[in-house]
Amino acid sequence: MSFNFGKKISNYRQKNNLTIQEMAERTKLSTAIISQIERGIGNPTYIVLESIANEMDISVSTLVSEEISNNELVLRKSERTVMHEEAGKILMYELLTERPFHNYMDMIFVELYPHGDTSGTYTVHHEEESVYIMHGCVTMEFEDEEIELHEGDTIRVLPNRKHILHNYSDEMAYIIDVKCKNSY
Repeated sequence: MSFNFGKKISNYRQKNNLTIQEMAERTKLSTAIISQIERGIGNPTYIVLESIANEMDISVSTLVSEEISNNELVLRKSERTVMHEEAGKILMYELLTERPFHNYMDMIFVELYPHGDTSGTYTVHHEEESVYIMHGCVTMEFEDEEIELHEGDTIRVLPNRKHILHNYSDEMAYIIDVKCKNSY
C-alpha cells in the first residue's frame, strides 16, 4: 500500500493534459503548492486538498485514501476464514472477501448440509443481502412466508427483515451470500 495523493494529482493533470499552471488556475492555488504536493513534500491544509479534490470531481477522502494494488485484493483459497456452526444442524461459512481496506461488502460461500438451516432461528441485520443458489434447493423463510429457491436462483433480502435459510432436501446446498454495508 502506498499513501501518495500527489501521484493522483499528477496523473489527473496528465490524463487531462493540464499543466501545473492550468491546474493552479483551476484550483486557485499557486503553482508552487501544486508542484510540492505532487512531489510529496509539504503539508497541505484541508482547504487546499478540498480545492484540488473539487477540480478532480472526487471527495477529499478519496484523494487522500491509500492506493490499493490489485494484487492486494486477491484472497487465496488457503487464506480464507472458515467457520463451522452446529446450531443450524451443521453449516460451514467461508469468507470470500476479507476486509483489510474500505470494503463495504462481505461475500460468503455457504455449505448448507441436508436438513440443515443457517442459524436455528431467524436472523436480522442492517445490511442488504443477496443470496445466489449455486447448487441444490433451499427455502428462504421470512416471518410470514416461505420461498423455494433452486439452482441458479437469486433472492434479495432487504435490511431488517427476519429470515432463515433451510435445506429440506437430502443433498448439500452450495450458496453464495453477499451482504452490502451502507457506505455512508
